[in-house]
Amino acid sequence: MKIYILEPPAVLQPKKQNFRYPAHNKDYGIEQDFLIWIKRQKHLLTMNPEEADWHYLPIYWTRWHINHNFAANGEGLEELQDRTGDLISDDAKTFTVSQFDGGTLVNIGKATVFTAARTINEGIDVPILCSRHRKPLFPIKKKYLATFNGSFDTHPVRVEMKKKYTNTDEILVQGGLPTRFWKRWFWAKNYNLNTLRSYIALCPRGTSCNSFRFFEAMQLGVAPCLIGDLDVRPFKNYIPWDDMSYYVSSVESLDELLHTFDKEEALEKGKKAFQYWKNELYYQKWCRYALMELNDK
Repeated sequence: MKIYILEPPAVLQPKKQNFRYPAHNKDYGIEQDFLIWIKRQKHLLTMNPEEADWHYLPIYWTRWHINHNFAANGEGLEELQDRTGDLISDDAKTFTVSQFDGGTLVNIGKATVFTAARTINEGIDVPILCSRHRKPLFPIKKKYLATFNGSFDTHPVRVEMKKKYTNTDEILVQGGLPTRFWKRWFWAKNYNLNTLRSYIALCPRGTSCNSFRFFEAMQLGVAPCLIGDLDVRPFKNYIPWDDMSYYVSSVESLDELLHTFDKEEALEKGKKAFQYWKNELYYQKWCRYALMELNDK
């Protein structure tokens, strides 16, 4: 496989974004990560677009859209469309990486999109990653079957989950991200500790079908459970997800899982999840799977 890297103008690769999420995250994501990685794969690169199997379009979609008010009322889209159209010479052999909810939000023809947070847009699912969470040096005793910390207004499945499990003893569902800095610090700390106290980390979909929590739970060594209408666990042809995680499509199915799962099996899934996150899916690790997907197309 040979890859030609398209060269967008600097304005399409903003140096920073106006808003970072999750709160503890650095201003860095999979869009920057893949570009850094592919530039190191000298054996795959060519300076001749004609001999290339694929053209890589390294636009920082997330930073662009965030810096243009999350594309509210179409802000920034006309300019982005014009500049993107000038770059693509063969859309069928072009691919790009987007972490933003909804993908690129512009028309890029038949180009392949690796997407970490799709909504109704099509794409090949990839991890939605963020900075590591701190973990205590000592083991945390399990207290809950499952936990969730976060907001509820981003998708109906979260609202349903809140109604189902609020005020239950073995399943902790709470949320609302504080606005004051010191409260955010404590909230993040509690998120880590509560996740570590649980056998399963609940990762309901929000605005997008994926959730940062899924891969945060893997980093913390707790088996994640993705909850939503689409199973967007990435690279399913290559990764044995059922060995290290759970997926349910509804709160009804979640409730059945939480009352029937084996605790020892959940602990083993959590251990495998951490190892897979560390060795296969964190920054610079996941990129090779994207090439495997391209090779299969």
